Amino acid sequence: MTTNPRRILSAAAAGLAAVALVAGCGGPPRAKVRGAVSLDGKALAKGTIEFFPTGPGGQSAAAVIADGTYEAEASPGEMRVTVYSTEVTGRQKAYNTPDSPVVETVRNVIPERYNTKSELKASLVAGPNEVSFDLTSDRKK
Repeated sequence: MTTNPRRILSAAAAGLAAVALVAGCGGPPRAKVRGAVSLDGKALAKGTIEFFPTGPGGQSAAAVIADGTYEAEASPGEMRVTVYSTEVTGRQKAYNTPDSPVVETVRNVIPERYNTKSELKASLVAGPNEVSFDLTSDRKK
């Protein structure tokens, strides 16, 4: 009995195609998340938003907030969310030398309960997600 090399190659190619079909392409599922961020009822002009998985696996994601909106792609799952936005408070010398350049000093306008000690959570599913945050400042009104 002789074997035909073309028949072996055809069978191997068909087998590889079947494996690729079953395995799928494109990697793990992703969550496309978008939403609005406001502070004291006003759209946040600029800032950043970050998503950190609370459990094992998954990947962190970040996006720019512009005119109160953002769009990001993240791993599905439970996330801890942080929001940052800075404003210029002044200018100072970068070094204590006569020829030091002057740099802006900034402060984070978002309370730490939304960033360094974030209380924000989001549950993301594979596919589209709409997640908005209405933050309040620490200011007494």
